[in-house]
Amino acid sequence: MPASHRSHRRKKARNTARLAIAGGVTGVVGVVAVAGLMFIVRAHGTSTESEPGTVAATTKAGARPAHSRTLAQLKLGPKLDLTTPDGYLYDIAAVEAGTDDKPLSGTKTPPPEGATLAYVDYVITNTGTDPALLDFPADLFVKRSALPDSVAATGRCMPQPGAPSDMCTLPDSTEVIDTLGFAPPKSQEGDQYIPAGASYLVRVATDMGVKKGIQRDDLGLYVWNPRFVTNRQAVKVEFP
Repeated sequence: MPASHRSHRRKKARNTARLAIAGGVTGVVGVVAVAGLMFIVRAHGTSTESEPGTVAATTKAGARPAHSRTLAQLKLGPKLDLTTPDGYLYDIAAVEAGTDDKPLSGTKTPPPEGATLAYVDYVITNTGTDPALLDFPADLFVKRSALPDSVAATGRCMPQPGAPSDMCTLPDSTEVIDTLGFAPPKSQEGDQYIPAGASYLVRVATDMGVKKGIQRDDLGLYVWNPRFVTNRQAVKVEFP
């Protein structure tokens, strides 16, 4: 998945959707495999713009998302409430973190020798009374000490106001990996909308390598997109 920056603004020009099939994924924390779930990956890069963007999810015609877990089976961290300028209401909660050489179904380029990829799983819930745009608010941050020299030298890991000075965010991609038994998203004018009250399990993973053997304390989940954080200060999403 290229480390390109894509932005989405409702009812404006939309980018071409990329389909991904959420297949079996494993990590140091242990993740249940999900088969047949087809969603677009949202990617953010740091080479040309300073803000992450979002791209609404899309499913193949006739595809029926599967689920393997329920919301009650997940251990969640404290919930963070979010509101967008267009009135959508969400909360998100971190679930777990880990590393894997292929954390997303769309991961095509293996990490460099001696490195791996980091991920964080979180739950997003539409807390409003109407369907809401399927959005991916959070990005994964990594301690600079967890970066291989080859990655650190690229300057692609960017600091953000509000996040610890020793952490930065690499280009990353996000994918829905489980609908947790809720109805799948609905298509409308090329976008995907999460039903009112529904929760989905989402995974955000780095596109660039990190050191093998890193711990959860080396990773963090933050929301810093001004669509969700008007003061542009990164807000941490705490782990359970």
